[in-house]
Amino acid sequence: CITVEKNAEMPVDHPTRKFKGRVVFQGNRVTDQNWEVALFNDYGSSPATMEAARSADAYGCAPGHTIEIADAEQAYIQALLKGPETWVCLPKEAWPTEWHTKGLKRPVCLLKRALYGHPDSGTYWEEHCNAHLTSVGFVPIGAEWPSCFFHPTLKLLLVVYVDDFKLAGPRHNLTQGWSLVSKGLKIEPPTPLGVYLGCGHEVREVKLPSGTVKVVSYNMEAFLTSCVDRYLELAGSGYKLRQAATPFLADDPANSPAAAPQP
Repeated sequence: CITVEKNAEMPVDHPTRKFKGRVVFQGNRVTDQNWEVALFNDYGSSPATMEAARSADAYGCAPGHTIEIADAEQAYIQALLKGPETWVCLPKEAWPTEWHTKGLKRPVCLLKRALYGHPDSGTYWEEHCNAHLTSVGFVPIGAEWPSCFFHPTLKLLLVVYVDDFKLAGPRHNLTQGWSLVSKGLKIEPPTPLGVYLGCGHEVREVKLPSGTVKVVSYNMEAFLTSCVDRYLELAGSGYKLRQAATPFLADDPANSPAAAPQP
C-alpha cells in the first residue's frame, strides 16, 4: 500500500492538496512456477508530451474557447490485465472472513485488473482508454503526438497524460465532450484549468495595443518555495540564505540577428 500527499508543494489550505492511498502490485517479489524471477512483456506506454499539453493551452486561448481538466478515478484498475496469468497473495488484513475460518495458510487470487505496480498495467490502461475515446469520435492525431485526440465535430482537443485529462475547445462543446469521455471511463468532475501535473496554470487576459488576448502562465513558485523551505529545515536553525541575483540572462535584443543590418 502506498500513501502520498498529492500536490504537497502547494500551500496547506490549497484545494488540490490531499492524501491519497493505493494498493499496489509488489513487482519486486514476483516469481514463475520454478521460483525464478518472472519476466513480463513490459511494452511500455506513450503518455502525451508537455508540448502537447501546452498546445492544448494555446488552442484553449482562442476566442470563444476554454480549457478544463479532470482525473480518472483509479485509472489502471479500470482496465483488464491481459497476458500471462498472474496470481497474487493478499496481506492477511485484506482476507475475507471465510479464509480465516477455513484456516487457510497462503491462499492466492487471480489478478484480473491492471493493478498499479504490474509492469504491463500502464500499457493495458492506455489501450483501454484509447479504445474508448476512438469509439466515441475522438480521432488520434498521430504517432508523433501520442495520447492526443481531436473530435472533428465538436472541435475539441483532448490530451491524456496517464490519468490526467485536459480538454480544450469551444466553450459550449466541452460539456458534451466530457460526457463522451465519461461514457466508458470513470473520471472525476471536470474543473477549470488550475494545477496540472504539479504546475499551476493561471489563465488571464492581457491588454495589448491591438486588443485583449487570453494567456496561460505557468507558475512553479509554490514548488520552488517548498524546496527552499526543505533546504532550510535540513540546514538547521540559524542558517540564512544569501542574496542571489535572478539566474537568467539579460533580455537584450541589441545583439540578436533580428537587430543586425541586412545586406
